[in-house]
Amino acid sequence: MRASVAIGLAVGTLCGAAPALAQEGLDWSLGLRGSYISSSLSGGHAETVLTPEAALVLGGEAGTLRLSAGSALAFDSDGQGRVADIHGGAEGSYRLGATTLLDGELRLGLTQARPDASGLPANTLHAPLLFDGTARGSVTQDLGRVDVTATLAGARHSEGKTTLDDLTTLDNTDQSNWQGGATLRVGYELTPLLAAFVEGEASVQKFDAPDPALARFLDGRTYQLRGGASYRQGSVIAAEASVGRAWLDYVDPALTDRQSWVYNASLTVQPDETVSLTGGFETSIGPSGDIAGDTDVRYALSGAARYRVNPWLTLRGSAGWDRKVTLGAKTASGGYEAGGGFDLQTARHVVWSADYLYRHEAPPQSDTHTVTVGVRLQK
Repeated sequence: MRASVAIGLAVGTLCGAAPALAQEGLDWSLGLRGSYISSSLSGGHAETVLTPEAALVLGGEAGTLRLSAGSALAFDSDGQGRVADIHGGAEGSYRLGATTLLDGELRLGLTQARPDASGLPANTLHAPLLFDGTARGSVTQDLGRVDVTATLAGARHSEGKTTLDDLTTLDNTDQSNWQGGATLRVGYELTPLLAAFVEGEASVQKFDAPDPALARFLDGRTYQLRGGASYRQGSVIAAEASVGRAWLDYVDPALTDRQSWVYNASLTVQPDETVSLTGGFETSIGPSGDIAGDTDVRYALSGAARYRVNPWLTLRGSAGWDRKVTLGAKTASGGYEAGGGFDLQTARHVVWSADYLYRHEAPPQSDTHTVTVGVRLQK
């Protein structure tokens, strides 16, 4: 994909500047947590998860590079284990001059859900293995009160087979796909704190196999045009909001093209080292996962808060809301969640944690309560 070239250039530039980069630190942790999940649909079950993590940060006068990797090894109450998550990535930035900045990232992940996870057949024995990889590279040019950012991005999603209780399998090749796109953003500084911007994006999606219900490929091209404003006050407040229109143009003329309004926003508030508030709202459009040949628009709202009571105790809270609207059928589904927890550091390298999360979804109507306790050894 073109995005791979862009990320390669960005990271290659960083590596080429290796003499200017020095190791800032190697962080690692090993966590062990236990959870009890109670669902109104599937009942209750317990799970134990082992989570090793490591990250290496390289820094210099002109750039930084961060490498990370980790995994989650899960065991249920019957002793059955699965690799719930394996992930790795790299992200970096490099300043070519006073007015030009390169940055990019690469993310790779392999996940497998529980057999009773939402969206899977009721008689699932093994959930499919999911691979997701994303790459992004961008260049920003500062032209005084005007700044221009060009971005190339690519993604790969691959979905393995679902194994049922009778050992038969369901082929999910039609869910595997490639994506690639380009974005151009032009911003104008209205005041030292406030800026306005216009952003255009064009992307393509190519599936590995046709939809089995339609015997047609759901390949398509998506176009977005948004306008908005951003506000930044040092490291204390950063906020952005935009609104625009998105068009999904299917390659197959037998499928109905769709369009929708899209909204995006983000907020970060950090008045001091003890308080951190974050929030975000995102909109996406794509082929429907429930009704063959239709189009879904997804909305996701999220928020999180942290308060460091003292050097040993940190309180955490989070909330989220999501909604999926199928445009042709005019149906909707979604849910919301809220939770809280704390981290307690009892020694230099030991952190204990406890969390509670409530999740509601409809349709079908379901309520899930999750209680988690854990301990983490860290550098």
